[in-house]
Amino acid sequence: MLAYRSLAVAAMLACAGFAQAADAPGYRMAPGPAAHGGPCADSWVLGSIQGRFAYAERRTWRRGFVMQALTNPRPSGHPYAEPGLIARDYCMADAIMTNGDIRTVYYAVEHGVGFAGIGGYVDFCVLGLDPWHVHDGACRTVR
Repeated sequence: MLAYRSLAVAAMLACAGFAQAADAPGYRMAPGPAAHGGPCADSWVLGSIQGRFAYAERRTWRRGFVMQALTNPRPSGHPYAEPGLIARDYCMADAIMTNGDIRTVYYAVEHGVGFAGIGGYVDFCVLGLDPWHVHDGACRTVR
């Protein structure tokens, strides 16, 4: 019985070393904004925003308009003093809607969060069109 307990304790101690290696010992500061354009102007990023907005409009909101174009993509001016393990670029662009409105879109491009750490994700909010306040008031969480 004592041998089993010793073996169990040895296994737990061995695994503890792996957990420490997998858990980052400290925070990594996210990099500052990219040069004008960069990830903010990437066609994959802008296309993802337009496609997901159109899907949500078609399936949920049914307000009768979608994004016709995203223009003037640029960094949003986020202070970048945010500690974290995921590198993000905070951006904004002007959305021209099919109903003629021009709205500000705030979005965060997250790097290395796809399958097996390859790829990225875009989280976005259209100012004034977040009735469930998913991104808090005035798109605060992606500014």
